[in-house]
Amino acid sequence: STRPQPDEMEEIKRTLYNACAGKFPITEEIKNNAKNSIISDDPTFKCFLKCCFDEMSMIDEDGIIDGDSLKAMAPDHIKPILEQVIPSCTKNVKQDGCEASFEFISCGIKLNPLIVALLPL
Repeated sequence: STRPQPDEMEEIKRTLYNACAGKFPITEEIKNNAKNSIISDDPTFKCFLKCCFDEMSMIDEDGIIDGDSLKAMAPDHIKPILEQVIPSCTKNVKQDGCEASFEFISCGIKLNPLIVALLPL
């Protein structure tokens, strides 16, 4: 299978974090809160999230998140969560990418807090 294995997934997350935290530096507090499913609506964090989707080519210039790509990339234990979250939380509405990324993750956490496992934190 072409899907990343668990250790590869950690490597991808590290690379993503480094790429996006360089452009959108987030505080330890924001990072630790997010790990506990408490998402800050800090503008830098919103754009950090967008950067992560961007780096993975999962959001377009209209701020629309590609749920199918996200599902295809996700580790098996996250797939069922995404099957629940994607239909409810993705919007086919043109909007700011930072805002769209934040709304998707916030909505996902309300449905299933385990979705934070996807974030490179």
